[in-house]
Amino acid sequence: MVSKGRLSKSKDKKNLTEDASKARKRPLSRKTKESHVPNEAEENDSVFVRLLKTSGIILRTGESQNQLAVDQVVFQKKLFQTLRKHPSYPKVIEEFISGLESYIEDQDSFRNCLLSCERLQDEEASINTSYSKSLIKLLLGIDILQPAIIKTLFEKLPEFLFENTNSDGINMPRLIISQLKWLDRVVDGKDLSTKIMQLISIAPVYLQHDFITSLPEILGDSEHADVGKELSDLLMENTSLTVPILDVLSSLRLDSNLLSKVRQLVMGKLSSVKLNDLPVIIKFILHSITATDALEVISELRERLDVEHFILPSRFLASQSTLKSKGRASSSGHQESSDQDCITLLFDIIKSAVRYEKTISEAWIKAIESTASVSELKIFDLAMLLLIHSTNPQTKKYIERVLRNKIRSGCVEEQLLRGTFYIHHLVLKDVCPSILLLAQSLFHSVDQRIISFGSLLYKYAFKFFDTYCQQEVVGALVTHVCSGNETEVDTALDLLLELVVLKPSAMRLNAVFVKSILDYLDNMSPQQIRKLFYILSTLAFSKQHEASSHIQDDMHLVIRKQLSSTIFRYKLIGIIGAVTMAGIMAADRSESASSTQGRADLSNEQCTQVTSLLQLVHSCSEQSPWASALYYDEFANLIQGEKLAPKALEWVRETIFNDFQDAFVVDCCVVPEGDFPFPVKALYGLEEYNTRDGIAVNLLPLLFSQDFARDGDQIASQQSSQKLVSPLCLAPYFRLLRLCVDRQHNGNLEEIDGLLDCPIFLTDLEPGESVESMSAKERSFMCSLIFLTLNWFREVVNAFCSQTSPEMKGKVLTRLKHIVELQKILEKYIVVTPDYVPPLANFDLETLHITPHTSTAISTKIRKKGKMGRKRKADGSKTSSPDTLSKEDYSERHDPTLCDRSQLDKEFTGKEEKTSVSLQNYRAFFRELDMEVFSILHCGLVTKFILDTEMHTE
Repeated sequence: MVSKGRLSKSKDKKNLTEDASKARKRPLSRKTKESHVPNEAEENDSVFVRLLKTSGIILRTGESQNQLAVDQVVFQKKLFQTLRKHPSYPKVIEEFISGLESYIEDQDSFRNCLLSCERLQDEEASINTSYSKSLIKLLLGIDILQPAIIKTLFEKLPEFLFENTNSDGINMPRLIISQLKWLDRVVDGKDLSTKIMQLISIAPVYLQHDFITSLPEILGDSEHADVGKELSDLLMENTSLTVPILDVLSSLRLDSNLLSKVRQLVMGKLSSVKLNDLPVIIKFILHSITATDALEVISELRERLDVEHFILPSRFLASQSTLKSKGRASSSGHQESSDQDCITLLFDIIKSAVRYEKTISEAWIKAIESTASVSELKIFDLAMLLLIHSTNPQTKKYIERVLRNKIRSGCVEEQLLRGTFYIHHLVLKDVCPSILLLAQSLFHSVDQRIISFGSLLYKYAFKFFDTYCQQEVVGALVTHVCSGNETEVDTALDLLLELVVLKPSAMRLNAVFVKSILDYLDNMSPQQIRKLFYILSTLAFSKQHEASSHIQDDMHLVIRKQLSSTIFRYKLIGIIGAVTMAGIMAADRSESASSTQGRADLSNEQCTQVTSLLQLVHSCSEQSPWASALYYDEFANLIQGEKLAPKALEWVRETIFNDFQDAFVVDCCVVPEGDFPFPVKALYGLEEYNTRDGIAVNLLPLLFSQDFARDGDQIASQQSSQKLVSPLCLAPYFRLLRLCVDRQHNGNLEEIDGLLDCPIFLTDLEPGESVESMSAKERSFMCSLIFLTLNWFREVVNAFCSQTSPEMKGKVLTRLKHIVELQKILEKYIVVTPDYVPPLANFDLETLHITPHTSTAISTKIRKKGKMGRKRKADGSKTSSPDTLSKEDYSERHDPTLCDRSQLDKEFTGKEEKTSVSLQNYRAFFRELDMEVFSILHCGLVTKFILDTEMHTE
């Protein structure tokens, strides 16, 4: 039996070192080997060989495996009984061990004893054992032999410490140590632990690593504390063994004070460790955490751990490798792959810790929650929140609350989120479903900042993840668009629009999902409809549009169906969709061709497709003033925002130029004839027109034809062959015309500058005393006439305010003066026409239902006179749905005679004190002024001087 007393560490180390040195100098005896016949059974008559053969093992010579004739358990039991019943017991054990030592002096024999035995009778093998143990392993399983066998192995092992691996690839020291792993019972665990720690102290570095990592598989629980103490001392002496030592300490049952001491030591080294060592170090730190110090340790860990320090340099080198040789690029790619494997392993360790240790996950969230500023929150923090959200369902609500608070406080910025996905996208890809669920939850918030953050989660998931995740992102966004929640719909559409620009090829693969939104157009606003058709048109008419022909067909089908509807809402959808699609068709062809041919244009076939679509819209909308005006405004917005191909722009200009002249412009010398309620005069001309060349805008006759026609919604004459144009289209049509001319001539409007000067066929607008004798219908007619005139002047000012000619600027200022004068006149009419609803100036669904608020003074006066019934009727028109506007609705809103207002006429045309109104209540009924208009106001004095001296105008 071996002695159980422990030698001093220094003395043992010295003895083992001397043994190893002698082993290197002494050649291995070859006497036995020479007498052996290869692959024959060992015929030695020693006690060792004889007892083994009797128990069921036949020793083989050469490189052949030793043969096991019986079950392993049967062999151990048989040999044990044979030794115990031997007449010379316990001396026979010494003879047996002596025979073993002599036998293993031959290296091949020793190797065979360390390798598994060959079974001769598999059918009799133990059911629970699927492999054969080596001879040494079987002998170690016998208690009376184990101490002596261990002593023999440790005496033999120094011979191989400094030898290279054999030609057959076997490393003898590792093979010897492997015999000690997973023993069913260790007779003297203290002695074994002492011997292996002594061996570790003298072994080469590469073997030290292997021996240390083998300790948990060799030691019993009772030795964990002593070995842990020695390993911690070794860690302080030799930092190169940090990784294997920490790996082992994480697997041993150790005192918390010892773990805390070691943890503090390695925590200070985090900033200088290698990436390959980081996973093991983090595993140990997380393993050593207790419930009492969890928050403190995690807070210190997140402060010291800088994962980006390891990832970003490798990413930079990888990007640079594309500029170098193929071989070096491959090497760099391999390095990046190795680094990424380490990062993945690191996060796997962290995910495992937060999944199974509630204290760690909660402490990590609290540590992040305690950060108070933008600079304190790190990329790694955000990645950890996303990982914990995916791995620990109990903390989902807690994490969402922390994120919402951080977003509100401004700590989480887009740059931080973008960096998180850029650096950790390979790790976050595995938790894509959880990220999408988080984004969906944030989308349902009422805070726009939180909704925007959810949108960014979708965006970067689409940008950095694989095809499957991209499909999930698009599916989630489509669900948001179809939800009916206005904020969700707007945000989701904006993001889809951004993704189409950011990743067009990826979006084309998911176009079928986006196309399904066409079934939900009824619940969308005009602006949302524009976005949707822009997205679909971009996907359908891209460079590889052949693959998207099914989208084109579906869009054409939807547009034709909507345009043919008699309900204005559906016609509006068709107009918006068609104009948006036409713009993409023209713009895409122009831009793709210009990259190769300078200013290449649309082909004849492409131009025909665009013009045919626009002609279809025009023909389907010309019977409705609102539809026509909307078409002109949509088309004008398209020309203003997009660059159409020159050929398409030329066709548009020629078409609308002639149509505008025919519809609204007449010779000034030809005064319109008709049964008008007021005398027609040419007013507000800026030059002295002669009776031959002058032109005028034919406003009053057109308005009279509309207001006194029998059909108020479908403007048509009593003869079906005669077509009248609504004055509602005057301002929108002119805006479309001037934008076409502006784009075609690079801002020069000389071709249409006569419209800035020309007068308008009106009547005397100043009410004077005659207003008291007017009927309600006549007053409403005058109000509408002034509204239309104001909107005409507003569009004229928008058109010509950017012209550089001083003469032009002077005329624009004069038109601004006319606008101010007309607004004062309008107020006088509106005061005495309280239920008046002006003609629309904007024609999408967002403005159709708007009714101006009457002034407080008028409302109060009506209530005092007991006219609440008529007031309620006026208010009721505000809430009427634009979808159901019929001919009767239109007539009622524009024909005051249909309401019984005779009493109101008497009240407001009498000699009572006149009340005032604010035109602010009517903002929705005025055309918007462009911002460029205000830039002209600073040159007013100069322009006035020019007008007085050269033009002789006042």
